[in-house]
Amino acid sequence: MRQEAQAIVLAAGPGMRMTSLTSHTPKCLLPLGTLPMLCYPLHLLQQAGFSEVSVVVSEGQEQRVGKMVEQYGLKVDLDVAVVSTAHDPGTADSLRQIASKIKRSVEEVVVISSDLVTDVALQDVLDQHRSRGADLTMLTSPTPSLQTTPPGPKSKTHLNSDIICTEAGSGRLVYAVAGGDYDECVTLQSSLLNCAAPLLLSASTQDAHLYVMKRWLFDYVLNKESPCADMGSLKAEILPHIVSCQFTDHSSNDKLGLSGAVEREEWDDLVKKYNSSVVPSRHHSLAHLQPPVCLTFHHPGLCVRANTLHTYWHLNRKINELFNQVYPNSEWQLRHPTAVIHERAQVSEDSVVGGGTVVCEKTNIASSVVGKHCRINPMVRLSASVLGDHVTLASGCVIENSLILASVERKCVIKNCIVTDSNKIEEGKTYSGEVLEATQDFA
Repeated sequence: MRQEAQAIVLAAGPGMRMTSLTSHTPKCLLPLGTLPMLCYPLHLLQQAGFSEVSVVVSEGQEQRVGKMVEQYGLKVDLDVAVVSTAHDPGTADSLRQIASKIKRSVEEVVVISSDLVTDVALQDVLDQHRSRGADLTMLTSPTPSLQTTPPGPKSKTHLNSDIICTEAGSGRLVYAVAGGDYDECVTLQSSLLNCAAPLLLSASTQDAHLYVMKRWLFDYVLNKESPCADMGSLKAEILPHIVSCQFTDHSSNDKLGLSGAVEREEWDDLVKKYNSSVVPSRHHSLAHLQPPVCLTFHHPGLCVRANTLHTYWHLNRKINELFNQVYPNSEWQLRHPTAVIHERAQVSEDSVVGGGTVVCEKTNIASSVVGKHCRINPMVRLSASVLGDHVTLASGCVIENSLILASVERKCVIKNCIVTDSNKIEEGKTYSGEVLEATQDFA
């Protein structure tokens, strides 16, 4: 790819909606199949022709992330940027901390979350962005329907859909509210319905957290003189602001009537402040005084963010059938050739076994994911479960519908549980619907 775009993967998030897992492992390194979660957006960018990618990580994770290219056969160079997470920074705060990493020559910036798993053709997104003259393009998709039930205590699992409003036909984004930022009702001004073009208002669509921005808009978002300076969240705060900036009458000071729209006089004032605070460059100038053009690229195919326990579990349970979609043209094998499976062990065709794993005799593995360098001792029964890397299962264990990220070194029965702490396991005990959680934070 020509140096017209730079990609940034946001991987510093603490995973607050899946703390039972992220107290053990950083979210971006949680296994999906036999690969860390971060591999999937990196491979997506690689498929689109990116040879260099900036990855934003939290303190202490730079070495582990930096080794991923060699470990997993990726063909991109990683520029790992470390941000402080002492004050739980939002996505926009993380971008501000690594703003100096953005090369002066690029014309577009692609921002993608490390937890996105999708089979979208990113090149198609870029092509639409360029051909339509967009300043911002947001990837959207239907809110996924999840047929699996995650382990742990029973609870209602509900995926918050975003409220997305677009112009019919053009895909122009005119209104966006993040899921979880509204109750049962959303109030819209009646003037929103008076636009010339028909509008499509959807409550079953998600913002996939993949954005393509023109360089000037990216710089505007990060600039200390812009209204975005005090905004911490790219999705919940900055995106609605940018969308509202579209609706400015270029020939007068009149609003077009959309909620939160920016008046022409206000926009011009923002432009003057912005231009006076940056180094002159064709990439930074807002001299054209045109409000931004925001579009959506709607992808009806696979597009899931593994940012909750439910979606993470769903992707792992389905990874065998989804892998070729989300990781195309790869030599990586889900049943790794270096795995050693005893001839008297039974492993179902839909199970995944990572490299360096040893499966001993008289063991039965059905519809499960087993990570790298695991040891499954004799007479283990493992079904509909997910094991992380370097997990050992003691002889005679019975494990069903469970997520195991720590070794189970004592014979026991585990059903519908999450295990991240080996010390919580007692010999001969039966566990059901529990979270056996790590007591120490990851290093």
